[in-house]
Formats: sequence, C-alpha cells, structure tokens
Amino acid sequence: AEDGIRDCLLSRGLGDVYKRQVLYVRKLFFTELIMETTLLFKTMIILTFELSIAFGLCIYSLKAAKRAALAGKPFFGIDFTLAVNMKNEIDLIPDSSRNVKYPRKMTKFVEVSIEERKNPSKKEYTTLEVFASNRDEAIVYLKDGYSDPLYMPPQLAQLMIAWFIFSFALLISSIVPVYDYYLLVGMVLFTISNICLGPLLGWIMLMMDENDGIRALKLTLIITFIAGFIGYSDIYSFAQDKNFILIMFLLLCGLVGFNLINLFRSFSRDTTRYVAISGAVLFSFFIILDFNRLVYLQDLNVNDWNTAFYMSYSIYLDIINLLLEILEAMGE
Repeated sequence: AEDGIRDCLLSRGLGDVYKRQVLYVRKLFFTELIMETTLLFKTMIILTFELSIAFGLCIYSLKAAKRAALAGKPFFGIDFTLAVNMKNEIDLIPDSSRNVKYPRKMTKFVEVSIEERKNPSKKEYTTLEVFASNRDEAIVYLKDGYSDPLYMPPQLAQLMIAWFIFSFALLISSIVPVYDYYLLVGMVLFTISNICLGPLLGWIMLMMDENDGIRALKLTLIITFIAGFIGYSDIYSFAQDKNFILIMFLLLCGLVGFNLINLFRSFSRDTTRYVAISGAVLFSFFIILDFNRLVYLQDLNVNDWNTAFYMSYSIYLDIINLLLEILEAMGE
C-alpha cells in the first residue's frame, strides 16, 4: 500500500513538473513573440486593428442604412430613397422632404453661361433658389438637381463631438514624453476615437454616392499598400532628406490654408477637386515617408511598442486624410 502511495505521489510530482515546464515554454514563446518581433510587425498590428474598427463600422453603417431604406425606416434620423445611379448601381438618396415644414428652400449649383460671365475664359458658378410648397414639388426639384439643405442628425452631431474630444486627447497623448501607461492610454483613446469615426465616415459617404465611397475606400487601401511598399523598400532615404521633409511640410501648410479659406470663401468645384487630388498625392507621399521612417528607426535598433504605437498613429492619420481627399475629389 505504501509503495502504491509513493508511486501515486511520484506520478503527480512528475506531472506538476511537466505542467510547469509547459507553462514556462508557453510564457517564453509569447514573450518572445511580443518582444522580439520587428518594429514593422508591431506597428502593423496596431494599425490594422484600428483601421479595421473605423472602416468596419463605416461599411456596417452603409449596410444598415440600406436595410433601413428597404424597410422604409430612417437611419440616424434621415430618410433615404432608393435610386439607381448612372452605373446602374443602387444609390441611397437622402430625402429630407419626408419630415420637414413647407415651403422649403432648395438650391442648385450651376455654371454661369458664357454670355453672363465677367471673364468669358473662366468658369463661373452661381446658386439658384426655389421654394417647394409640398413634398411632391420637393421630389420634382430633387430630380432636377436641386438639393434640400440637410443638417447633421443629433446622434451624429454628438458622435462628432465625442470623436473630436477623444481625437484631441489622443493627439496630446501621442506627442507627450513617454510615461508608465503611455501605450495603454493611447490604445484606449485610439480605439474609442475610431468607434466614433466609423459611423461618421459612413454618413459622409451616404451624403454623396456610397458606391463612390466604397471605391474611394478600396483605392485608399491600394495606394496605402503601394506607398508603404515603396517607403519600406528604402529605395531612397526619404526620412533623412531634410529638404524633402521641409517641402512636404510647406505643402501641408498650404493645403490646410486653402481648406480654411474655403470655409469662408467658396472656390469653384473644379478648383476644390484639383486641390483634393493634389492633397491625395501629398498624403500618399506622407505614407511613403512614414514607412521609410520605420526603416530608419529599425536601423537605429529602435524596437518597442511605444514607438510602434506612435508610428501606427502617424501612418493612420496619413491614411484617413488620404481617404478624405479622395472622397472630396470624387464627390459632387
């Protein structure tokens, strides 16, 4: 009996040792996986996770709006009418005429005829105004190209305020010196801001043609992949070229200045489209620059999660701004 007890205790002791060894190996494996990966790998994990949230919620919002339109229900307080665009694709048209008071002012942006232009060689635009006395008239005007002023629904307005607050907090958190909970705080703010951004991107696409919005999203991902490959290939040291960085900074200041002026003095649609295309090219080069910075940091043996977080946030801003510029160029 005693031998049986000893054998049992011996077997259990060997089993405990085996389990501890397995746990140790697993812990060592995951520690190596987390700590010994490249800076690029760490950066791409964070970047992919955050973009998946923003773009995933954006696509979900578009699908939810389509389901609501098919059921005859509003989405985020806006009613949509199903239509077909010039490419025979189903397009959701915002129809604010269902829940507004009449008479309702409607506007249309048209090009001025050559005879009425001050300078015949330059295109000029003017705004036509009409007043619809009922919903049927409003629909007729909508088909004729007039637009009904749409205001952001309260739910989306609150979401935009939340996004602005968390994005500003994220910006401050990312540029301050590294502290004990730098990564944790940054990831929490990063994730919450993207949860707010996703539906807002969906709303922007619904206000144009959501089919163009999806195409813009695909184009953004393609450009990001190509630009990232060029930057990481290190065919040229963009991150160490001070003149190149200075030119990029000056162009960015010019783009920001144009958008600020455009808020108070509306430029023609052609002008804003050309500037948006230029902005898309600019942010494509910023993606190249940031991926090249990853190569430069790795050459300096920098490989930690705090740096990966900062770089992923920098590339993320490039990608989001690239998407917004492409949407601006494709919109009407």
